[in-house]
Amino acid sequence: MQEIKFLARLHKPNMFFLLETMVNEMNLLCILPQLGFCHFDYVLPCNHSGGIAVLWNSGDILASVLSKEQRAIHMLVHATTLAQTVVISSIYAPAQLWFKDQFWDHLVELNSVIDSPWCLVGDFNEIGAPNEKKGGTTPTNSKFLRLNNFLDTIQAESIPMDGRVFT
Repeated sequence: MQEIKFLARLHKPNMFFLLETMVNEMNLLCILPQLGFCHFDYVLPCNHSGGIAVLWNSGDILASVLSKEQRAIHMLVHATTLAQTVVISSIYAPAQLWFKDQFWDHLVELNSVIDSPWCLVGDFNEIGAPNEKKGGTTPTNSKFLRLNNFLDTIQAESIPMDGRVFT
């Protein structure tokens, strides 16, 4: 909690996404209001995996939750100063191979009905290039296909990281 409060004071974000919260609902309802944001919503972890929370302040943005799923929170966000509306999805993709294709197919379907700019943030449990992995076995070229094929299919691009690459 102290790290989140520090980052919020330092950067003053309008929105803050937390992944892998690994906290039950009672604890989330105690913790989230203390983080200094006016609004919040969340998706609980499934077994011992995942959990997403989104916190936001009104003022520079108007935000509302469009839908929540086990592995995503989709929000409609209007930047008042820019007069622009976007959909932002906070993603915690499955790590288990047998759930991955279904998850990516679902995002492709969503792309076909979203008619605003769409920003996906979070943990995709995939890599797009060898430099996105540190340690362990060297990944094969097929390891990059799922994410890169998805980006090609929805005509999207990955925005380069700024700051700490590995957390």
